[in-house]
Amino acid sequence: MIVVLAGAVAAALVAFVGGLLLPADRRRGAALVVAFAVLISTTSGSAPDIVRHAAVAAVAGVSVAALVSPRSWSIGRPRATLATTAFFAFSIVCVLALAPSTIVLMAELAAIGVAISWLVSTSSSRDLRVFVRGLVVLGLAQVVVGVVELTITHRPIPFGYKVLATGRSFVSDNKILPGGLVRVEGTLGHPIPYAVFLAVCLVLVLVARRTFPVWFPPFAVLVLSAGILLSGSRSVVAAVLLAVTYVLMTSEARSRAAKIVLTVLGAVAGAAALASEIVDAVGTLVASGSYENRMGAVRSVPGLLARPALEALAGSGFGSEAELYARGLLPQEGFTVVDNQLVTTLATFGIAGIVSLVAALVVGFVHASRTGRAVLVVMIVTLFSFDYFVWFSTSAILWAFCALQDRPGDDRAALDPSGAHPSGSHRGRDDRVLGDASDRPGVVGGTLTAAR
Repeated sequence: MIVVLAGAVAAALVAFVGGLLLPADRRRGAALVVAFAVLISTTSGSAPDIVRHAAVAAVAGVSVAALVSPRSWSIGRPRATLATTAFFAFSIVCVLALAPSTIVLMAELAAIGVAISWLVSTSSSRDLRVFVRGLVVLGLAQVVVGVVELTITHRPIPFGYKVLATGRSFVSDNKILPGGLVRVEGTLGHPIPYAVFLAVCLVLVLVARRTFPVWFPPFAVLVLSAGILLSGSRSVVAAVLLAVTYVLMTSEARSRAAKIVLTVLGAVAGAAALASEIVDAVGTLVASGSYENRMGAVRSVPGLLARPALEALAGSGFGSEAELYARGLLPQEGFTVVDNQLVTTLATFGIAGIVSLVAALVVGFVHASRTGRAVLVVMIVTLFSFDYFVWFSTSAILWAFCALQDRPGDDRAALDPSGAHPSGSHRGRDDRVLGDASDRPGVVGGTLTAAR
């Protein structure tokens, strides 16, 4: 523990000194990129415990160093960050009362979630631009790592496959691509977190495409899409399709109809050409154990609500899934993973826990910018197919983009989702926003660029 704390202090000092070399309005963005680079590469379930603890401490140190950096820009009330902080405060109280043996893990998750949320909510427009660009670069690097894993090492880099106490690992066949390929997971420790990270990067490229060179978005979308397919995650593919639909429906009004028509025509043509393959894929999905397990999780909700009053209200304790399986309160199809974060939260934190979680997500989505909402579509859909709160990198993405809110600032007019002024006119070159796929560059998340 002393070594881990020393690492955190050292990371904070290095970040503080290094941050002095950067303009003040880019330090938080750089810290976010460094934080996610560390989280996606060293905190998976296959990483040794000491490595994971050290990584969390380092991210906390870097975040604190960035947060204490002075800023000259104004921010709105960080509603989503306050809701996130309240959710973790509730979670820690429950853990201390019901499952104190898991307090270290919960404290680490809370530290990362709250720190990342505060970093985003206090970032400048330029910080957010650095963050978005850096995250996309990390996504492209993960695709390269995944290809190396598939073709050369035949095992995840750098820690290999996670082996559970039962002797089972996460190795599984890719049901999306032909050829009997094994699902790829990059450095994230599981194919689904890997696919979620790439999906978030893909959505960011679509929404903030004007922040990149003109040739970059088509290239990045192609590469990231290939990485998602290599992961073999059907639920993430569905999440991406829904996020893309949201992006289209909220694009600039004058080109929205044409985009929607072209997309629908393309989808119909693709469905007609691949009709038999789609039917086979749906049949395979319905017959798969993962589908039955997820449906079983939904069917377990009435039993969880029927527990004794106190347990139904506050849950059975963080990490108590094994006990609930033994009691027959969770799916009995042979899997010991719920694969539904909402059901897992209801089981372990009770009705109060699920209410506080949903409240945090609603506050985040309602106040999020268009960029934040597009990413949150992916993250919320994935809640129904994977228990990702204990995955540091994936949960950090959720809390980061909950905090990416619209900012009614001194330079910002009240804009509709398409980015038009209430008068119906569009802003000039200096008033455009980055992060808005309505064909205009400028700012991530609805805030104006500092260089006006």
